Amino acid sequence: MSEDWTLNHLGMMVTDKNAALNQFQAFGLGVSVGPQPLQPYEEGVGELMYFETLDGDPVTHQYKTGGIHNFRDGNSQIGDCQLEVYPMKPGPGIFISEYLQKKGPGINHIAFNTPDIERDTKRFLEKGCDLVFNATVNGKTIENYLDTRKYGDVMISLRPPADEWEIAWRENNRSHPLTKDWSFFGAGVVVEDCELATEYFLNLGFSLKKEAHESQELGIKLSHIRVGSMMFELIQPIANNSIYKECFNKRGEGIADMSFIVKDLPSEIDTLVSKGADLLNSNDESAVIDVRKDGNIIIRLLQT
Repeated sequence: MSEDWTLNHLGMMVTDKNAALNQFQAFGLGVSVGPQPLQPYEEGVGELMYFETLDGDPVTHQYKTGGIHNFRDGNSQIGDCQLEVYPMKPGPGIFISEYLQKKGPGINHIAFNTPDIERDTKRFLEKGCDLVFNATVNGKTIENYLDTRKYGDVMISLRPPADEWEIAWRENNRSHPLTKDWSFFGAGVVVEDCELATEYFLNLGFSLKKEAHESQELGIKLSHIRVGSMMFELIQPIANNSIYKECFNKRGEGIADMSFIVKDLPSEIDTLVSKGADLLNSNDESAVIDVRKDGNIIIRLLQT
């Protein structure tokens, strides 16, 4: 499953959207490009089904489409990856606000475009994953959230293929002169047990790209799982002084880093450090940059 998926965005929940967006831009990491594009204009009836809490009952809400749109989210274009930054209030309201209440700000879902959203949703449901959010317009699904939190505490969101308008919007963002020439590699998902997490994602239908191995330099054990057009690096801290151990102690399982492939690692390090980013670890092949102040995320750079 997921061989024909393309990455749409990574979703970060925060209490202060502007603080997070300003931080990424101040470090020269990402360019603020505003909210995600509108869904295709279509007059009619939209309906949302969502859980206010993941342990409760779902609610539904209908609305007229084609009217005025109010956006709360913003996007940071980091290389060829979009990071959705969405402000929420911790506590009851919608299920994803539970992340803020329990864990603080951070990335809690990853959205993909799939050519067959009904097919892939059915596959998840057959594997025991609950559908916790469904958005439709005139009966046609435009987004589903699947509860894939069992190991790694991250949700997967599915959307239909992007239309021409959205594709053009994304290409424009990538062509911005301040957008870095970085290629998104994947997300580092901190887990308590690397083997159990690997087994879980393989059971969901994803493919193993690299079996569990250790990085003594980073004090971790990790495996690589291919999910759509990106990699999940399932990271189990094995050293008490590992930055990933610190992440696990603070927030438990979940996404701790975003990794990018770069062409000139020393130059990228110099630029980020000159703008105030904290270099935690580096060698000839990779660097770990700490930008957790707003958004709880580490940036890892990988030399081409």
